[in-house]
Amino acid sequence: MHSHVAGDLYQLGACVPGENGHEAVRVYVLENAGQPVLIDCGSHLHRPEFMAGLEALLKGVPPAYVFLTHSELPHVGNLQRVAQRWPAVQVIVSNVMLPYIEIPPVLPLSQVTAVRPGTVLDVGGRKLVFLTALLRDQPGSQWIYDTLTRALFTGDAFGYYHAAGECEAFSDQLPQDISTARFLRYHQNAFRFLRWTQPARLNADLARLFHARPIDIICPTHGNALRTNISAHLHNVQSALSSARTALQSIGQPA
Repeated sequence: MHSHVAGDLYQLGACVPGENGHEAVRVYVLENAGQPVLIDCGSHLHRPEFMAGLEALLKGVPPAYVFLTHSELPHVGNLQRVAQRWPAVQVIVSNVMLPYIEIPPVLPLSQVTAVRPGTVLDVGGRKLVFLTALLRDQPGSQWIYDTLTRALFTGDAFGYYHAAGECEAFSDQLPQDISTARFLRYHQNAFRFLRWTQPARLNADLARLFHARPIDIICPTHGNALRTNISAHLHNVQSALSSARTALQSIGQPA
């Protein structure tokens, strides 16, 4: 199953239930005038539904590119299957990420391009900008910004848990914005190192990144696309990051 986000941007994938609620594992697709771009490849746990949804969305048009935010299994779990199904696909990774991706058995290295943060690629007439991921759990993680839809693909960051009835709901289809508490629950689990960070510096970096370019949509892997009230959602994430250090440091402390 796939859902239309905005313009030529779609999301697909599935979610996993857990004690905190459901956690999405999303893949984003830009139709891109006949040269489709995939942002990540999803988890191998969802391979049948992912591949079926991708085939239905593409309608026979082969994907031209796969752009990877990083190389954890929830992001690259179907890369081999995509490469086998569409052997001409080009894979774009960060220069640090490349050694962690075992794709030579299914793709020649001539089809793999490593880019550095700050790189701007012209893909089918649109520009995709590669940025250092400000929140990451793996070296070489990158965020990707699409100048056409003004979407920022944030990998693990800006994720949140959702209720069973919200699996396909975008932020504007919910009764209220994603709260600080919901962002906090996810981020303190996804980024345990936040107990050692200086949240003021991290939040200042986020503010600069969002100020430097128009962002209309935030596309997290572990949440549905945030396509309204971007400033409010940024504020709630920043508030969550400010609280995460104290929340994580208190875990395991005597009552």
